[in-house]
Amino acid sequence: MQSIRGKDIGMVFQDPMTSLNPTMTVGRQITEVLTKHQNMTAQEAKRRAIEMLGMVGIPHPASRFSQYPHEFSGGMRQRVMIAIALACRPALLIADEPTTALDVTIQAQILRVLKSLQSEFGTSIILITHDLGIVADLCDRVIVMYAGQIVETGTKREILKQPQHPYTQGLLRSLPRIDQSKDEPLVPIYGTPPDLAKPPEGCPFWARCSFAMHICQQRQPESTTISETHSASCWLQHPLAQEVTR
Repeated sequence: MQSIRGKDIGMVFQDPMTSLNPTMTVGRQITEVLTKHQNMTAQEAKRRAIEMLGMVGIPHPASRFSQYPHEFSGGMRQRVMIAIALACRPALLIADEPTTALDVTIQAQILRVLKSLQSEFGTSIILITHDLGIVADLCDRVIVMYAGQIVETGTKREILKQPQHPYTQGLLRSLPRIDQSKDEPLVPIYGTPPDLAKPPEGCPFWARCSFAMHICQQRQPESTTISETHSASCWLQHPLAQEVTR
């Protein structure tokens, strides 16, 4: 894992303050991965680290190189995390809720940084998020998960415009819309997720699903192909399932 982590796969966590080492300068934390995986000298690694700090939008990167994490704002710390994750030009970047701890303005800046660096380095990004607005802005393909299982996959347009799984539909229905009347209430997904220490025998969503049938409680649904790029794991997709009005 040491040979892969940081070199082929980079990761950005949601809370940079607990991910960065408070006893090390940010420059040292970037050069560490470069000297390990790229066999760079200290001077070469420093030059690359300062270059990366500049690329993620940190002003005066040469002077910031010697500062500690507590001297940066939350948005700047997240930029440092992105610089560390992309320093070795990995093929894959995993971003776990990278904007959760940031305000909306800084969120937009971080997303722009990710998009520009993805284009420049050709890095694939797996974005883990509950924010469907970010999904709509950044993603090409979407995997919807519930209780640790994949319930629907598809292109961004298929998931957002033609959701087939009741959980995906519930997520979209619970979002406020700009064209929504102020008297029109949001519709939450009622109930609570299942206890994963004792997972249900059937579909994990059945207890919260308004379309649940007897078989949903008894057996796990298989994945049904809806199109070449779209599939859902739901008994409603079975040819013998009842017709429903959504």
